[in-house]
Amino acid sequence: MLALFQESYLDLVFCPEVGGIREDKLKRKLFYAVITGMCYVILYGICRHFFDIGQQYYMYTPSWTLRNVLWFAALISVIPSLFGNYRFSIITLAGYILGVIAGEMFGGFKSDIPPQYLHYGWMIWGSVYISSIIIGILVEKK
Repeated sequence: MLALFQESYLDLVFCPEVGGIREDKLKRKLFYAVITGMCYVILYGICRHFFDIGQQYYMYTPSWTLRNVLWFAALISVIPSLFGNYRFSIITLAGYILGVIAGEMFGGFKSDIPPQYLHYGWMIWGSVYISSIIIGILVEKK
C-alpha cells in the first residue's frame, strides 16, 4: 500500500506524460528557493567575516542582524518561494539588504548624555524589512 502511494505521488509530481509541466514548475520553485537561500548564506559569510564583533570593519547593524534575525528572515524569504511566490522572496531579500544598509547609515545617534551611545539600526532594519514583507504580499496578490 505504501509503495503504491509513493509511486502515484512521484507520478503526480514528475508527470512526464504532461510534457514535464509539473517538473518544470517544481524546478523553478526549487531554483528560486535555492538562489534566495544562497544569497542569505553569502550575506552570512560577508557579515560574519567582515562586519561582526572583533573584525576589522565592525558595524553594528550587520552584526546585530547576523546574530539575531538572519536565519529567521531567510526562512520568511525562502519558504514562500517553494510555493511559487518568487517576487515575495526577491522583495524580502532586497528589503533585508536595504534595511541593513539604511540601519547602519542612519541608525547611529551620538548623545552627549552619559552613559551610552545609542544605535537605532535594528529599528530601522526592522521597519524596512516589515515594509518589504507587506509590499511582497501586495505584489503577490496582484
